[in-house]
Amino acid sequence: MFVRWPAQTDLRNRCRREGVPRLLVVEGGARPPVCNDPFEDWVRAPISREDLDARVRALQNRLDSRQVPTLDSAGTLCFGPHSITVSNAQTELMELLIEHFGEVVYRHELTQRLADRVPMPTRNSLDLHIMRLRRRLSPIDLVIRTAWGRGYVLENAAA
Repeated sequence: MFVRWPAQTDLRNRCRREGVPRLLVVEGGARPPVCNDPFEDWVRAPISREDLDARVRALQNRLDSRQVPTLDSAGTLCFGPHSITVSNAQTELMELLIEHFGEVVYRHELTQRLADRVPMPTRNSLDLHIMRLRRRLSPIDLVIRTAWGRGYVLENAAA
């Protein structure tokens, strides 16, 4: 949302409370506000279309990097505007990876989770499920990275 600053201070505050991303357009000789919210940035008017587009993209990139995937009970995985379906075993693994999005999930934790679906899971069976998940995730800008000797990390592919 574009908000004129300081004329639309009330709108800025409402957007902040509701978590709406906003680009403040600082008018005339007004002092720019202190922006410590990742959902907010500012530009000084007048601004070229190219500079405005660059600021909007930068704000969008910040928001995208903070986004976390969601997984429903039917196995539909959503990230940004994209969604895919995953198998029951993949759902078990994805729940744990999403719960620790951006952090290492240890192999033994994933193997334990897989044991709910597969009797006596082996190292190879976990590797196979991770390989298949990696293929499924590529169209929705998610990636599973290997944390050598420890486990795996689910991340935004653009990060």
